[in-house]
Amino acid sequence: MSEYQYHEWQAVDRLLTPEEQSAVNGLSSHIDVTANRAVVTYHWSDFRHDPKQVLLKYFDAYFYWANWGRLRLMFRFPKGLLEENDISPYLLDEYITLETMEDHQILDLDFYPPDGGWWTEDEAILSHFIHLRSDLLAGDYRLLYLAWLRAVTIDRSIFRAETLEPPVPADLKQLNPSLRNFIRFFGLDIFLVQAAAEASPDRKEAESLDYRKPIERLSRAECNEFLVRLAEGDPSAGPALRKRLAGFLPTERPHPPERRTLQQLLKRAKELEIAEKKRQAAEARRKHIAEMQSLAKREAEVWQQVESLLENGRRIASVYDEATALLEKLQQLSEFQNTQSVFRARLRQLAQKFASRPALIGRWESRGWV
Repeated sequence: MSEYQYHEWQAVDRLLTPEEQSAVNGLSSHIDVTANRAVVTYHWSDFRHDPKQVLLKYFDAYFYWANWGRLRLMFRFPKGLLEENDISPYLLDEYITLETMEDHQILDLDFYPPDGGWWTEDEAILSHFIHLRSDLLAGDYRLLYLAWLRAVTIDRSIFRAETLEPPVPADLKQLNPSLRNFIRFFGLDIFLVQAAAEASPDRKEAESLDYRKPIERLSRAECNEFLVRLAEGDPSAGPALRKRLAGFLPTERPHPPERRTLQQLLKRAKELEIAEKKRQAAEARRKHIAEMQSLAKREAEVWQQVESLLENGRRIASVYDEATALLEKLQQLSEFQNTQSVFRARLRQLAQKFASRPALIGRWESRGWV
């Protein structure tokens, strides 16, 4: 299998100028550039620039994957819009980092399998995750918690069983498409996510905020500054203003639930997995019983259908396959009704009748019927 690497950047807050598009286009002979997106793919080579620096200079989001397993998702934010104190509990060296660079904050989720990786045939693009950037700006940290879960399970030798989880964000039971994409493509254990979600409160419906009173508390200088930024089209002005006004609004801080250890989360995930397997087995059994009860009413008709296929149908593989599939159902019915001897006797009669058809008999021999 050949090597494959995929790099993608997107601009969210503004479009690239023609000069910037030209500069990005010059970064690689493999690059495709538009006013809001750049994509580079490689089969035998590497991107010769630092993707983080390209993100910092031109774009707002970056996604990378290689088919040996490395995955990387980065978002750029105007400096000061992310609350570093709230985010710091989710950060883990090498895996989840937040760095202030020039006038921006860079959130970097970088997952590299410690044993050299696994090969993946799955594919994703940045649009699968892009809405997570605005979620983070709105104070939704579900992505960070899920990234922490992935990091502590990607190499369990690094993290102790008694490692405590970070704060559990609200609404882990209700995941949007971008978060589901993150779980699927980044390889999170769905039962571990379910275990984590058990301590996640439901998010309260957002109330319509009246910003008029908080605005009255802004100084004239602050008002002028925000108005100038809005007039100049600064994309960070709106989020920055809402963040500033939110500081004047009363906040409700619910008592956080007791933090669980990694060992507790893993144990609970295993319990959920076992319970789901039992549920699926019970459901499969229920369906099998219903199918067998229905087939029992048509048993004579199905035997006749098999014989009719072999007598009147063409001597071709598809006919033999169809007849054999019907016989497999009849075999299951005989096991369900404990009438295996009757099934074997009728099958021997068919085998004698059509003994001159080696392709057909070979199918039955492979199943141990004759």
